[in-house]
Amino acid sequence: MTVQQEKPAPQVAKGLEGIVAAATNIAEVDGERGRLTLRGYDITELAGRVDFEEVAFLLWHGRLPNRAEYNTLRQEMAAARDLPAPLLNALREIAPLGEPMHVLQSGASMLFAGDTDVDSLSVESARRRAARLLAQVPAIVAHSWRLRNGLDLVAPRPEHGLAQSFLHMLEGEEPTQARVAGLNSYLVAVSEHGLNASTFTARVVISTDSDLVSALSAAIGALKGPKHGGVPGPVLQMLQAIGRPENAESWIRNELSQGRRIMGFGHRIYKVRDPRAAILSDAAERYADSTGDRELLRLARAVEETTVRVLAEVKPGRDLYANVELYAALMLHAVDIPSALFTPCFAIGRTSGWTAHMIEQLEDNRLIRPSSVYVGPRDLRWVPLDQRP
Repeated sequence: MTVQQEKPAPQVAKGLEGIVAAATNIAEVDGERGRLTLRGYDITELAGRVDFEEVAFLLWHGRLPNRAEYNTLRQEMAAARDLPAPLLNALREIAPLGEPMHVLQSGASMLFAGDTDVDSLSVESARRRAARLLAQVPAIVAHSWRLRNGLDLVAPRPEHGLAQSFLHMLEGEEPTQARVAGLNSYLVAVSEHGLNASTFTARVVISTDSDLVSALSAAIGALKGPKHGGVPGPVLQMLQAIGRPENAESWIRNELSQGRRIMGFGHRIYKVRDPRAAILSDAAERYADSTGDRELLRLARAVEETTVRVLAEVKPGRDLYANVELYAALMLHAVDIPSALFTPCFAIGRTSGWTAHMIEQLEDNRLIRPSSVYVGPRDLRWVPLDQRP
């Protein structure tokens, strides 16, 4: 008789770190070299040269649009910005009750309204729906913010592109071209970033043969967490607390001595400066050139230089550099986005990437169903209720 050997317990990758869960044509995140590639284009090749709608088309179709395709996409998105009446009625009720991300997730879950084909698994249907959802998410954010603040809704204008339309619906006035360009640069920078938590969430939902609206709502819920997308507001608070470049070192050292994290620094993937930080730093430079106001930009750059130096001293070998959130906060503040809407604006940009991954999942779908290893007790025996301690 042989003694049966127990199987060794499988290794658990906490947070799925190091696990390859998908093969994708959409984006490559190279953390060692600090490169972000979208459908074959280094993002620095696109930044400042294309608008957000072009990047969305690229993510959905695998190529940049020609002029006719670009014009058609703009027209389709403009026509989709008028939200369904049931959703508007719901926003009037819930906008004053919750924080903007809660309202956005609730509103996004209702974007099935009026879509008679919402459960279609056709890739072409999904591409059309992706354009509609990308048009409607900014409208939810803008309308719910105005309702929250007791203001009348502002109807979208058909001639506006996405960035211009969002600012107009948010404020009721025509934004300057400098502000539109600044917001456009931000949306391009955050449009897609590989298989992050919210994108993985979206792909899991779609893998069940669910619909894009359900996957979008789930992705927004994942983005809400401060370990993922909920950080730009605290970055702005940090910059305001530091106040002046000469205060940066003492403030940073004090925070580190108290065991607190310096917001806007460090990334799970990047071991060098986040390429999106570079893009947004350059966009902030262009915006400052147009406005003449360089005070906050000077502060952010001083904080970046000082923090990188101090972190290298205090936490050697950790490779902690500026991530996207440092200059995202700066850019959104510069174009007068309320800090409470920083994460919803992240959701606007990332909707393009989320929906691209949903489409890719549908093209070669298999249910995403990872395994787990049980580490709890065994061989327990039932005890009657009155005999339990």
